[in-house]
Amino acid sequence: MVAEGKWVDTNDFHLVNALSGLEACCMDDVDWDNLLEHRYGTICRKRWNQMVKHLGTDGNKSFPEQIEILSTRYCPDVLEVRLAYNSKGTTV
Repeated sequence: MVAEGKWVDTNDFHLVNALSGLEACCMDDVDWDNLLEHRYGTICRKRWNQMVKHLGTDGNKSFPEQIEILSTRYCPDVLEVRLAYNSKGTTV
């Protein structure tokens, strides 16, 4: 999705942060259409499925455990650094 331009890497941080703020027991408890203002629910859910797929055996854990694992990878402190890095652009 990132390579296709449908998703930017910083959206991962926003997605995990939004899910962390919910008390959802499973994916069906999430209102995906209203999770992120700037993204359609179908895209958010598709990206979530991709992220979980890359958890390996942890992908078999419960939804709240998956969120917790991904929260450690996409903590808010890292988001600030990533945004700053992305805002610099590329130089040749």
